Amino acid sequence: MKAGDFDRCLKVLKIGQDKSGKYRRIKLPDVTAAHFDSAAKDKPPTSPLLSRADGKAWDKDAWKWPIKTAVKAANLPADTTAYTLRHSVISDLVHDGLDLLTVAQISGTSVAMIERHYGHL
Repeated sequence: MKAGDFDRCLKVLKIGQDKSGKYRRIKLPDVTAAHFDSAAKDKPPTSPLLSRADGKAWDKDAWKWPIKTAVKAANLPADTTAYTLRHSVISDLVHDGLDLLTVAQISGTSVAMIERHYGHL
């Protein structure tokens, strides 16, 4: 995500395109919006919104070792992956009663998929 993907006024974060080519826009809670507001402060719109310690943007490969480190630090099973964590978060959100449209938007998928795979919760 780029600094320009965060709309300070609306507290909305634009996240990459979904399978149909549309951007996902997520309304952020105040505390989360404040975090992204701080992260975007004084940055040009094309610079990374969140960057690694070396200032570089996160890419598909850069998160793998931090996830493995976090898994180890949290004493989770060694075979835990980012996808496992994603599934756990979606399960928790549905189980805790967050509306399915919001869960689908956060997850970048359809309400039908959420209902199909998580409706039993």
